[in-house]
Amino acid sequence: MPKLTLSVVQKRMAALQKLAEKLQKKDKAPAIKTIKALMAKHGVTMADLADSKRGVSAKGSKRPPVAAKYQDPKSGLTWSGRGRTPVWVREAEAAGKSRDHFLIK
Repeated sequence: MPKLTLSVVQKRMAALQKLAEKLQKKDKAPAIKTIKALMAKHGVTMADLADSKRGVSAKGSKRPPVAAKYQDPKSGLTWSGRGRTPVWVREAEAAGKSRDHFLIK
């Protein structure tokens, strides 16, 4: 076995990378063909696919932002009550305050 040098290893890596890309392309071809046939059969376009992403179009969100439900009186920071609890709410709850204390009226 010949002694491995950096240049030999890099050449082998490049050859293997080219082979991997060729095999990947070959594996994708039947899937792409099937997808195109299904799209043609059902009249689906690329624009249809872009618009179907969880209620979000290519132009942005279709849903309006959620109004704030809680506000920190010290900093003025707000929270809708959805998603991760902000640090200021967690710290206040750890200190014994209720979330109701921060409700926006």
